[in-house]
Amino acid sequence: MKQRLLRIMLLTILFILIIEINMPFTEKSEAKAFTLPGLPQPIAKAPIVITSAGQSTDTYIIRDISNQLMLRSFFMPQAKESELKDINTLVFVVGYSSLGTKLQSINYEEEKKRIEGLLEKAQANNMTVIAVVIEEGRFHEKKTEEFLKVIGSNSDYLIGLRDSCYEKTLAELAKDKDIPLTLVDEVGGISEPYASAFR
Repeated sequence: MKQRLLRIMLLTILFILIIEINMPFTEKSEAKAFTLPGLPQPIAKAPIVITSAGQSTDTYIIRDISNQLMLRSFFMPQAKESELKDINTLVFVVGYSSLGTKLQSINYEEEKKRIEGLLEKAQANNMTVIAVVIEEGRFHEKKTEEFLKVIGSNSDYLIGLRDSCYEKTLAELAKDKDIPLTLVDEVGGISEPYASAFR
């Protein structure tokens, strides 16, 4: 009786292992294949401008992280090209907020034009561009996705949340444009990869 029970248990365990080994890779595991825990060496330096791409309040989180790391940063959610003088790094915090844009009295097209202008200025001045997406991903915002594609294609480093609705886009950008990508499990984990870009 005991031998039979032991045999059933072993067969069950073996069956589960076979299923897990033979399961097809999902999009999420594909994304993890391009993920680094942080950068092996710095790619950016201060002074830094932290700006929003979509006017969400997520920008404040990156401002706080930058301050905790004692990096010389200028917090400018609505930064303009003229304000990038003598700046070495431009950090975009990507996240569209209809309320945020309304409070700033701008629309989606105006915000997109501002972002594109900043990217042109950054490229002309040989600045490092870092894109951070920390939306929790409860719903997929198409405008956030569009901003992410524009900025991500022109970034030197991408940081985002694992298992968010933007994980696949981040992985595709990392692979297609050969950009280093770090995915973290929660917002609190962003500090380490962010710091790795500067130290």
